[in-house]
Amino acid sequence: MSFDYYASLAENKACPKRVNESALASGFGDGCVVWSCRDGEKNNARQCYMKRAAELEINLPPDLCLEPDHASLPDSTWFGIDVSFTLVSPWYSKDDRPFHVLDNPVRKDRVFGVPFMSAASWKGLLRWAYAMKNGLVGLYPESDPEIIKSKKKEIVHLFGNEKVEQKDFRSGAVVFHPTWFKKIGFEVINPHSRSRRAGTQPIYYEVVPARTTGRLLLLYAPLPGEIERDKVTPADFMACFIDSIRALLETYGISAKRTAGWGTAQIDTWTGFLKASNSFTCKGAEEFKAEMESRITRKGGDK
Repeated sequence: MSFDYYASLAENKACPKRVNESALASGFGDGCVVWSCRDGEKNNARQCYMKRAAELEINLPPDLCLEPDHASLPDSTWFGIDVSFTLVSPWYSKDDRPFHVLDNPVRKDRVFGVPFMSAASWKGLLRWAYAMKNGLVGLYPESDPEIIKSKKKEIVHLFGNEKVEQKDFRSGAVVFHPTWFKKIGFEVINPHSRSRRAGTQPIYYEVVPARTTGRLLLLYAPLPGEIERDKVTPADFMACFIDSIRALLETYGISAKRTAGWGTAQIDTWTGFLKASNSFTCKGAEEFKAEMESRITRKGGDK
């Protein structure tokens, strides 16, 4: 009997047989790594991992209730947004796992082995998309200093300061949640020799495949007095905020390798949550904007 985890895995003479959702974080994934270190077995270990991982439907344990419920908000200034989307192209974000049978594994939860996009990634990308929508970055920057000052104030209110800020640091009023995906697929990039015009060595990417569904969950939760201090009105930035979400998902993409077209999505439904009203769902962004603006001006949806 061995008490060394990797020494016990090294005793395997073939592809590990047992695989489930959490095994992508340990067990099966580690077994494939150790097996790939044997002479001449690297490609066999990769093919085994890809075949078995692609067959899984990966789900979080439902009893843990890791996805938030915005149905009961404590304040009339708070609101939640739930955007359901379907990937049009593969989604990829590189995992920080030091050893893996593939060179480019997709990011997964370290405990459950579920592919996910972190809340910090959502926050950074949506901050950038909001700045793009308002002309603060990009090819055609805004030139009016008053507009620039106003929009920068909105960005700090929503998303907080930049990382380089040394004083008056704040996290922003919008709270983001991770997005979990249920499927894993694989893409291959095969660089070609310029002289022979033939593939040299295929590069495998573990991805979340197209047609996989996901949800963007966020909560606007300003601290007491924060709206008055920042001199902002949610109804004024609501339309631009929703347009930024739509542009990020449908135009810019939310994946690494966005310049190659990865990570774009089709938005299926928009759902809004406010304190004094029931949740409501819309198919289109324009309808959702109008409904959100109407309910926010009625102090959280009061009738």
